[in-house]
Amino acid sequence: MLPFQCCRRRHKSSDMAYLTTLISILLLFPSTTSQTLQNHSFDTFNSTSFNFLDVIPSASINGGALQVTPDSAGSEMVVTLNNNSGRIFFKTPFKLWDDSSSSQKLASFNTSFLINIFRVNNGTPGEGLAFIIAPSLTIPLNSSGGYLGLTNSTTDGNVTNRFIAVELDTVKQDFDINNNHIGLNINSVRSNLSVPLDFELAPNGTKFYVLWIEYDGDRRHIDVYMAEQPSRELPIVKKPVKPVLNSSLDLKEWVNRESYFGFSASTGNTVELNCILKWNISIEAFGEKGKSGKALAIGLGVGIPLFLILISAGLYYYYLIKKKKEEDNYGSNSQIMGTLKSLPGTPREFNYQELKKATNNFDEKFKLGEGGYGVVYRGILPKEKLEVAVKKFSRDKMKSTDDFLAELTIINRLRHKHLVKLQG
Repeated sequence: MLPFQCCRRRHKSSDMAYLTTLISILLLFPSTTSQTLQNHSFDTFNSTSFNFLDVIPSASINGGALQVTPDSAGSEMVVTLNNNSGRIFFKTPFKLWDDSSSSQKLASFNTSFLINIFRVNNGTPGEGLAFIIAPSLTIPLNSSGGYLGLTNSTTDGNVTNRFIAVELDTVKQDFDINNNHIGLNINSVRSNLSVPLDFELAPNGTKFYVLWIEYDGDRRHIDVYMAEQPSRELPIVKKPVKPVLNSSLDLKEWVNRESYFGFSASTGNTVELNCILKWNISIEAFGEKGKSGKALAIGLGVGIPLFLILISAGLYYYYLIKKKKEEDNYGSNSQIMGTLKSLPGTPREFNYQELKKATNNFDEKFKLGEGGYGVVYRGILPKEKLEVAVKKFSRDKMKSTDDFLAELTIINRLRHKHLVKLQG
């Protein structure tokens, strides 16, 4: 039986997967794009998880975890643990870039997951686990052993594979740097980039690790962080400052525009249990193209008079929209202030100039960290001589006032020795 226990339940907010930055002041910059965010959070796994996840044998959901390779515990059948492979994916694909001819925008995403790689009877571990972005829900035949459920002897290295994986390898193949490393794989089990790890992925006994994978679609860059989780009952540990692996990566070059996210793993002559205990993911979603361009094309096609009528109507429509937007902005500000005043402790309102001065005009030298929603800066409030952190939300990553208000409420409730309280 796999000896694991889920960590303390966290709120289903995307930022809760990243308790990595001290946050005390929040700024709202409303979104000006059609992009929104898709957020998924699993604190445990059970029969309802099948509504969202596709489990490909020999993977299973058992004991509150994703067992990406077989676990005989709790099974009514005798399960062969050797020479198996399995995958677990979201059932629906994610759209990774805008198909508009005028845009080259790639989706950014953040994902974090808690893992336990467990040696059966303290034996020799094998073979490994990978987070994968793939073109379909199928798993290659004969992908056990060193193929990690990713490829086989025939397909390995083919450009038609169209997958990217972050592998956690526990067995040294002839082409590997060692038997305990993390790698970035493109269309092959032969890593394009490998980094040896200072800690053992599959030690004797039970250990837990948290991984954070962050992809910046604007920079076309991937960062992977990893840290040991000392206790199963405690909240997720702070994300390290330095990534264990980072690389430039253009998803558009290697994967399909609509791809599936999930996990892949395998066993060979030796066996380990590759388990995902928690999983959070947040990814940008692209909205549909507006219809104004199509209307304009139709107007031109049927003649100049109708075109002028459409222009006149458009200008009037723009006036109404602008007027409504001004009213909505006033309402949003009132809603934000109303929420602030209703929170326990009544957090204070700060004006923009105060925060600009506190962070030295949001100086890069004051930057503490950056996530999927914005940048956090160190600041000092001169009157109180109080050191704070200021979170500046990105214009293209905040979908609505509701997201801001939800985070505001959640942060105000958090009490932890590694988190300072919300000031305002």
